[in-house]
Amino acid sequence: MFFMDNKRKGEVFLIDVEHGTGVIIDENSQDIQFRLETAPGNIELHSKVIFDIQLTAKGLSAMNIELQSKEMFAHAI
Repeated sequence: MFFMDNKRKGEVFLIDVEHGTGVIIDENSQDIQFRLETAPGNIELHSKVIFDIQLTAKGLSAMNIELQSKEMFAHAI
């Protein structure tokens, strides 16, 4: 496994509780997979998140997922 240094921002696009997975669309419109067990318990569809990227045998995976506060978006606009 290989971690990339830069934090990325994105939005949760899909949560599949049955399979324990989800998808984040990052700021480059790239689909990044994640495991629900590695995400905050209160994550939901359309949550704004910041995360690290990990390169695995199956491709890119989001790790160290954190929810972005609404205040962060208010200042960004």
